[in-house]
Order: sequence, then structure tokens, then C-alpha cells
Amino acid sequence: MNTLHTETLYNWGGQQNKIINEMRSIRELGHHAILFCNPNSEISRRAKSENFKVIECKMNKKNFHKTVPIFCKILKLENIDVVIANGSTDSWVAAMSKIFTRKKGTKFIRERHNNFPIKGFLSKALHVKIFDKIISVSYNVTENLQKIGVKDEKIFFIPTFVDCNTLSKTISNFKEEFNIPKNAISVGMFSSLTRKKGVFEFANSLKIVMQENSDVYGVFGGNISKNVKDEILNIFDDTMEHRLIFTDFRNDVANIVKGIDIYVFPSHTEGLPTALLEAMALSRPIIAFDIAPMNQLLAGGRGLCASFLDVKNMADKIRAYIRDSDLSERCGLNAASFVKERYDIKILKTYIKNLLESL
Repeated sequence: MNTLHTETLYNWGGQQNKIINEMRSIRELGHHAILFCNPNSEISRRAKSENFKVIECKMNKKNFHKTVPIFCKILKLENIDVVIANGSTDSWVAAMSKIFTRKKGTKFIRERHNNFPIKGFLSKALHVKIFDKIISVSYNVTENLQKIGVKDEKIFFIPTFVDCNTLSKTISNFKEEFNIPKNAISVGMFSSLTRKKGVFEFANSLKIVMQENSDVYGVFGGNISKNVKDEILNIFDDTMEHRLIFTDFRNDVANIVKGIDIYVFPSHTEGLPTALLEAMALSRPIIAFDIAPMNQLLAGGRGLCASFLDVKNMADKIRAYIRDSDLSERCGLNAASFVKERYDIKILKTYIKNLLESL
């Protein structure tokens, strides 16, 4: 079977990580996995490094008239059996290609990685009518699909998975690299540092704790724009700046996260976040907002949840971990055990096998 994953985005994140993991499983099952993506994207570089066939094509919302004919030609030349579209723009390319292509029998799948509302008549029709199946990564994503009229039999559940074995072997030198004192308490997040990811709620809660405790260091891990960084620095007093770490883009995510003593995941909305699952697998004591799916993942003593967008309550949760090292350790161990049981990468192959057999 020949499968074609599509992806528009240039940067690396949980969505791109999930795509590569699915392509690995497809290949391990004896099928041929191909990637269709934008040139000079991070996913292109990583897919090539693992010897996947990569077809690069400039994709944006202004060049559908060029991209769709190219995509239709690829479907025929590569004899594609299954298309799995992942981003917004590439999903429109795939949908239009399904309508115009003369290659019959190809199945078109849309994978929903996030929990953003599906708005507009055409977007809803894309999910309800055009795609043959919709992959949902979490139960709250499934609920959103059901609300717009996607039938249950059309939804196929494949959650995010992480490599627990590799993560468990991580030895971090993050604190040494950034000269963080041994007695310091690092409190941080690792994500694309944007407003929707909760970076400003985190910064304001962190400031409260740092004002009270001079041993606390703040970590802002991941991509960040100059404007966002300047806004964050304006939140803090000048005397605190030497205790703030900005890592920028890093390939060694596990190294950074393992070096964060208290991990905060303040995102406003998620499908099933890779970053959170990785932090759980790394036995980090975690704080997130009390919304799905984060509160579901951290239930049962696996972490702490703060009231949504409540900066003071988030600061309280950080304080709770600082005061109680037993609580921190217990939550971290519970989280790691839970992820290994339910979200280990070894399970993914079974889901992919069942998906392909269902087509």
C-alpha cells in the first residue's frame, strides 16, 4: 500500500512529530510512506534523514491553482492508495484533488491534531462530506467532530504517542549549559511560545513566585518571536532578568524538559499535546489549566490543574510543588506510569494497522 502524508507547516512541533511516527509505523508494517510538504521545512529535513521519500511543493492559500494539479499528478505517478492530510492548507489541496483527480480508489483522510472549532459551511462540508475518514487524536476532538455532523463510523481514533523507552534514558545537562545554580528550582514550559499556548499566563504566575523565592528560575523553552520575548521581559522586574532562560528552538527537547523541576503547560486549547505527554513520560511534576484534555491526563494524582486563565491559582500550584517535594515526586511517577501504559509508541503500530485494514 502506498500512503501519502501531507503537511503545510514549516516549524517542528507535536503535529509534525506525530506525522513522522505514523510514517515509521506504516513502513514497519511493510507499506510505502511518502511525505508531501513545503520546501525547507523542518519535517522535510527530518523525513529525509530517515530515508523517507519526500516530495516538496510550495503550498499556501494563494496558489491552489498550481498545487492541486501537481498533487493530482503525484497521486497517479506514485499510485497512491491513501492520503492523510494534516494541516489546514494541505487539507484543502487534498480535498480539491479528490474532487478533480481521475485516480479512483484512493482514500482521503483528514487528521485533526487540535481542538480548534471547525467554522464555516465549506470547512464543515470538508469533514462531513469530502474526506472518507477523520482521524481524531482525543475524545474532545471527537466531540467537536460529532457536533458538526461527522458520523461516528467515519471517525477513527489515533491518539498521540511518545517513545517512553528513549525518554526514560534522558540524562539532562540543561542546567549546566545555562549555568543554573544547583540549589535553584527551575520552573518552565516548552512549546511554541505564543499567546494561545498560554505564555503570558505562565509569565505572570512565574513572576509572583519569583518575587517570593529567589531560588526560582524561569524557563521559556521553544520558538519565540522578538515581540513576544520583549512583552515577557516587560512583565518582570529588571532584577529578575538574570533568572530567566530563553532557549529558542532546540532539537533536544527531552534534555530541556528533564532539566525543568516544575513543568507548566498553560495552553488554552489542545488536541492531545505531545509536549505534555513527553513531560509526563519524563516524570515531571506538571501544572496545566483545568480544561480537557489536560485535566483528564493529569487526573488521579498525575499532576495539578489551575483554574482556566487564573494566574494567581497557577502560582498557588507552583508553590504547592515547591513546598511539598513528596507531592512532586508522586505526581511525576504516576504520570510516567500512566503514559507508558496508554501512550507508548509501541502501541501506535496496532492503531495504524487497524486504520489501513478499515479502508
